[in-house]
Amino acid sequence: MISGYVLINVEKGRTLNLVEKLVRVKGVKSACAVTGAFDIIVTFEVEDAAEIGQLVCKRIQGLKEVTCTQTLVCSTCKTA
Repeated sequence: MISGYVLINVEKGRTLNLVEKLVRVKGVKSACAVTGAFDIIVTFEVEDAAEIGQLVCKRIQGLKEVTCTQTLVCSTCKTA
């Protein structure tokens, strides 16, 4: 499994609506509205690297409210 984050900027006034859509996208584990340089942070988990492209380029960037994304892939993860 590969996990990571997608930092998303959204059209003004569409953040909370988009969070609701994103949690239903295949591969998305969570979607949180946040403060700061980005509007939403998505946590994802996919089977392989090819699926990252499908998730980000088609399923997330394909949503009309999305204006910009930055993808961060985890190199090492530990959980408590």
